[in-house]
Amino acid sequence: MQFQVPQFLEIEDKIIGPLTIKQFGWMAAGGVVLFILYRFLNFSYFLFFAVPISAFCLAFAFIKINGRPFSGFLTSFVKYLIRPRLYVWRKKH
Repeated sequence: MQFQVPQFLEIEDKIIGPLTIKQFGWMAAGGVVLFILYRFLNFSYFLFFAVPISAFCLAFAFIKINGRPFSGFLTSFVKYLIRPRLYVWRKKH
């Protein structure tokens, strides 16, 4: 009996057009937030908030740093900033 072994396990499937489900989720979440802001804020305030929110969602959806998604990179960066960085060398006897 032969079984097919899956290939390309590290590549996410393109579910919705050219987007993966994670990319689509980030884009949809950004779109919903921008729509809500557009409905309730003056247009100048909307533009002030829309630019960083759009950049944030686009970064999370598409940017990879050293082959890692931006969310993983940002998590590691925040942990690096929060945790203490005092390393003491002790000679083993």
